[in-house]
Amino acid sequence: MYNFLLGGDVYFEADRTAAEQGMKSHPASRVPPRENRAFLRRAVRYLAAEQGVDQFLDIGTGIPSAPDVHHVAQSVHPAARVVYGPHRQRGPDAAVMAWGTVS
Repeated sequence: MYNFLLGGDVYFEADRTAAEQGMKSHPASRVPPRENRAFLRRAVRYLAAEQGVDQFLDIGTGIPSAPDVHHVAQSVHPAARVVYGPHRQRGPDAAVMAWGTVS
C-alpha cells in the first residue's frame, strides 16, 4: 500500500484496493507515507551534503519507491554508495520477491 499511497506505480492490486478502502475511512491516509518519504529525503540529503556521509544502509526497503536513497544521496554526493537489504532475519521479503517476479 505504501507505494500506492505515495502515488507510485509499483504496487499490487490488493494494495490499491485496501488503500482505497482505508482512504474512505481516513481521507488523509496519504499524508503519513508522504511525510515519511519527505523526512527520508531531508535526512539523506543532510547526511550526504552537510556531513559528508558517503555510505548508506537501507534496511527493509520493500518495493522500490522513488526517489530511492541512492538517488537522493548521489544527487548531492555522486560517490555515495547504498546497500539495500531486507528487514527479515530469515530470507527475503515475500512481497518484494513477488514483485520482482512479476515486474
